[in-house]
Amino acid sequence: MTDTPTFRKPIGMPRKEHKRIRLGADEYAICEPTQGDKISMLDKAQKAGEVNEKYQPVDGLAAYGFIARVAITCLYFPGGARRVFTDEDLEAVRMEAWLEEYQADFIKAFGGPSLEEAKGNSETTPS
Repeated sequence: MTDTPTFRKPIGMPRKEHKRIRLGADEYAICEPTQGDKISMLDKAQKAGEVNEKYQPVDGLAAYGFIARVAITCLYFPGGARRVFTDEDLEAVRMEAWLEEYQADFIKAFGGPSLEEAKGNSETTPS
């Protein structure tokens, strides 16, 4: 008798890792969120009044809250399958010193690769 194949739904798949960081004694992964993750986060930021209809922060405090939301969206345990924080951790994350230290990495991971990075070395080399 042959074994019946087991099929797994591709849900909760690991995110593409952008960079590994160390916070305290532990290592974490800054990952590129999916399009769905981004849309969900932007919707929450807009409903909270942190961004306007063009998704621009409305003031300085809102901008820092937006960065905290980006960090929550992008910070995963190593392997990229499970987030470290939930939306309920927003205020705590906003107060962490590491948020300022790694904010550029979070923003870069959230935005994805630049056009130049995506192109890579696409110039032809002389033969």
